[in-house]
Amino acid sequence: MIKIELLSEKNFNEHSLDSYERRQDVKRVFRRKGSEYVLVEMPYVEDWSLEKKRQVAADISSAEYISYIALERNNVVGFIGLKKQLNDQYMILDMMHVSATYRGNGTGRKLFNIGKEEAKKAGAKALYISACSSEETISFYKAMGAKLTNNPIQEIADDEPYDLQMVCNVE
Repeated sequence: MIKIELLSEKNFNEHSLDSYERRQDVKRVFRRKGSEYVLVEMPYVEDWSLEKKRQVAADISSAEYISYIALERNNVVGFIGLKKQLNDQYMILDMMHVSATYRGNGTGRKLFNIGKEEAKKAGAKALYISACSSEETISFYKAMGAKLTNNPIQEIADDEPYDLQMVCNVE
Protein backbone atom coordinates (compact mmCIF):
# COMPACT_ATOMS: atom_id res chain seq x y z
CA MET A 1 0.00 0.00 0.00
CA ILE A 2 1.31 3.40 -0.99
CA LYS A 3 1.31 6.16 1.61
CA ILE A 4 2.04 9.81 0.98
CA GLU A 5 3.95 11.83 3.56
CA LEU A 6 5.43 15.28 3.89
CA LEU A 7 9.16 14.88 3.25
CA SER A 8 11.18 15.12 6.47
CA GLU A 9 14.54 14.09 7.89
CA LYS A 10 12.76 11.07 9.41
CA ASN A 11 11.57 9.62 6.09
CA PHE A 12 14.08 10.94 3.54
CA ASN A 13 17.83 11.43 3.08
CA GLU A 14 20.41 11.98 0.34
CA HIS A 15 20.25 8.29 -0.65
CA SER A 16 16.46 7.94 -0.68
CA LEU A 17 16.30 8.15 -4.49
CA ASP A 18 19.29 5.88 -5.17
CA SER A 19 17.07 2.98 -6.28
CA TYR A 20 14.29 5.20 -7.67
CA GLU A 21 13.16 4.13 -11.16
CA ARG A 22 12.96 7.39 -13.13
CA ARG A 23 12.86 5.75 -16.58
CA GLN A 24 10.41 7.07 -19.16
CA ASP A 25 10.25 5.66 -22.69
CA VAL A 26 9.10 8.62 -24.75
CA LYS A 27 7.66 8.04 -28.21
CA ARG A 28 6.09 11.37 -29.16
CA VAL A 29 6.53 14.94 -27.96
CA PHE A 30 4.72 18.21 -28.50
CA ARG A 31 6.47 20.83 -30.59
CA ARG A 32 5.31 24.28 -31.62
CA LYS A 33 4.36 24.61 -35.27
CA GLY A 34 3.30 28.18 -35.92
CA SER A 35 0.82 29.05 -33.19
CA GLU A 36 -0.13 25.43 -32.43
CA TYR A 37 1.47 22.50 -30.64
CA VAL A 38 1.57 19.25 -32.58
CA LEU A 39 2.75 15.76 -31.70
CA VAL A 40 5.88 14.61 -33.47
CA GLU A 41 7.68 11.27 -33.35
CA MET A 42 10.81 11.64 -31.25
CA PRO A 43 11.64 8.41 -29.43
CA TYR A 44 14.11 8.59 -26.56
CA VAL A 45 14.58 7.28 -23.04
CA GLU A 46 14.61 9.67 -20.10
CA ASP A 47 16.52 8.35 -17.12
CA TRP A 48 18.64 9.67 -14.28
CA SER A 49 22.15 8.79 -13.21
CA LEU A 50 22.91 8.15 -9.55
CA GLU A 51 24.49 11.61 -9.41
CA LYS A 52 21.29 13.21 -10.77
CA LYS A 53 19.13 11.27 -8.29
CA ARG A 54 21.25 12.54 -5.40
CA GLN A 55 21.07 16.11 -6.69
CA VAL A 56 17.27 15.88 -6.93
CA ALA A 57 17.17 14.41 -3.40
CA ALA A 58 19.21 17.36 -2.14
CA ASP A 59 17.01 19.85 -3.99
CA ILE A 60 13.63 18.59 -2.81
CA SER A 61 14.82 18.24 0.78
CA SER A 62 16.20 21.80 0.88
CA ALA A 63 14.54 24.65 2.76
CA GLU A 64 13.37 26.14 -0.58
CA TYR A 65 10.84 23.35 -1.12
CA ILE A 66 7.65 21.88 0.24
CA SER A 67 7.92 18.26 -0.82
CA TYR A 68 5.85 15.13 -0.42
CA ILE A 69 6.92 11.58 -1.09
CA ALA A 70 4.93 8.49 -2.00
CA LEU A 71 6.25 5.45 -0.17
CA GLU A 72 5.74 1.73 -0.51
CA ARG A 73 7.53 -0.33 2.13
CA ASN A 74 9.67 2.73 2.93
CA ASN A 75 10.86 3.01 -0.70
CA VAL A 76 10.18 6.26 -2.55
CA VAL A 77 7.93 5.55 -5.55
CA GLY A 78 6.95 9.15 -6.30
CA PHE A 79 7.41 12.72 -5.16
CA ILE A 80 6.40 16.31 -5.71
CA GLY A 81 8.59 19.34 -5.04
CA LEU A 82 6.99 22.78 -4.79
CA LYS A 83 8.95 26.00 -4.47
CA LYS A 84 7.95 27.72 -1.20
CA GLN A 85 8.54 31.20 -2.62
CA LEU A 86 5.58 32.27 -4.73
CA ASN A 87 6.23 33.86 -8.11
CA ASP A 88 3.52 36.50 -8.34
CA GLN A 89 0.26 34.50 -8.19
CA TYR A 90 1.93 31.13 -8.81
CA MET A 91 3.38 28.35 -6.73
CA ILE A 92 5.99 26.63 -8.89
CA LEU A 93 5.60 22.87 -9.20
CA ASP A 94 9.30 22.33 -9.83
CA MET A 95 9.43 18.54 -9.89
CA MET A 96 6.93 15.74 -9.88
CA HIS A 97 7.66 12.14 -10.75
CA VAL A 98 6.16 8.72 -10.21
CA SER A 99 8.38 5.68 -10.58
CA ALA A 100 7.81 3.86 -13.88
CA THR A 101 6.28 0.72 -12.34
CA TYR A 102 3.83 2.77 -10.22
CA ARG A 103 2.34 4.96 -12.94
CA GLY A 104 -1.35 4.63 -13.66
CA ASN A 105 -2.45 3.71 -10.12
CA GLY A 106 -3.49 7.18 -8.90
CA THR A 107 -0.26 8.11 -7.11
CA GLY A 108 0.43 11.03 -9.46
CA ARG A 109 -3.12 12.33 -9.01
CA LYS A 110 -2.77 12.20 -5.22
CA LEU A 111 0.57 14.01 -5.29
CA PHE A 112 -0.76 16.64 -7.70
CA ASN A 113 -3.84 17.28 -5.55
CA ILE A 114 -1.61 17.74 -2.50
CA GLY A 115 0.36 20.26 -4.56
CA LYS A 116 -2.83 22.16 -5.33
CA GLU A 117 -3.76 22.22 -1.64
CA GLU A 118 -0.31 23.52 -0.68
CA ALA A 119 -0.58 26.24 -3.32
CA LYS A 120 -3.99 27.24 -2.02
CA LYS A 121 -2.72 27.35 1.60
CA ALA A 122 0.16 29.58 0.48
CA GLY A 123 -2.23 32.03 -1.17
CA ALA A 124 -1.36 31.15 -4.78
CA LYS A 125 -4.03 31.32 -7.45
CA ALA A 126 -2.46 28.54 -9.53
CA LEU A 127 0.28 25.97 -9.82
CA TYR A 128 2.82 26.82 -12.50
CA ILE A 129 4.29 23.82 -14.33
CA SER A 130 7.16 23.69 -16.81
CA ALA A 131 6.23 20.26 -18.15
CA CYS A 132 8.28 17.80 -20.16
CA SER A 133 6.74 17.84 -23.64
CA SER A 134 6.18 14.07 -23.84
CA GLU A 135 2.69 13.00 -24.84
CA GLU A 136 2.16 11.09 -21.57
CA THR A 137 3.30 13.95 -19.35
CA ILE A 138 1.13 16.56 -21.06
CA SER A 139 -1.86 14.19 -21.05
CA PHE A 140 -1.45 13.72 -17.30
CA TYR A 141 -1.31 17.44 -16.54
CA LYS A 142 -4.28 18.16 -18.81
CA ALA A 143 -6.25 15.43 -17.01
CA MET A 144 -5.40 17.25 -13.75
CA GLY A 145 -6.92 20.46 -15.14
CA ALA A 146 -3.73 22.22 -16.26
CA LYS A 147 -3.77 24.34 -19.40
CA LEU A 148 -1.08 25.89 -21.57
CA THR A 149 -0.36 29.44 -20.52
CA ASN A 150 -0.06 32.43 -22.83
CA ASN A 151 1.93 34.26 -20.14
CA PRO A 152 4.90 32.06 -19.25
CA ILE A 153 7.41 32.95 -16.57
CA GLN A 154 10.13 33.86 -19.05
CA GLU A 155 13.06 32.76 -16.89
CA ILE A 156 11.58 29.27 -16.52
CA ALA A 157 10.57 29.02 -20.19
CA ASP A 158 14.06 30.09 -21.29
CA ASP A 159 15.68 27.52 -18.98
CA GLU A 160 13.66 24.64 -20.50
CA PRO A 161 12.90 25.65 -24.10
CA TYR A 162 11.25 22.33 -25.04
CA ASP A 163 8.99 22.20 -21.99
CA LEU A 164 5.38 23.30 -22.24
CA GLN A 165 4.47 26.06 -19.79
CA MET A 166 1.21 25.23 -18.02
CA VAL A 167 -0.92 26.52 -15.16
CA CYS A 168 -3.57 24.85 -13.04
CA ASN A 169 -5.95 26.99 -11.01
CA VAL A 170 -6.24 25.99 -7.37
CA GLU A 171 -9.24 28.10 -6.32
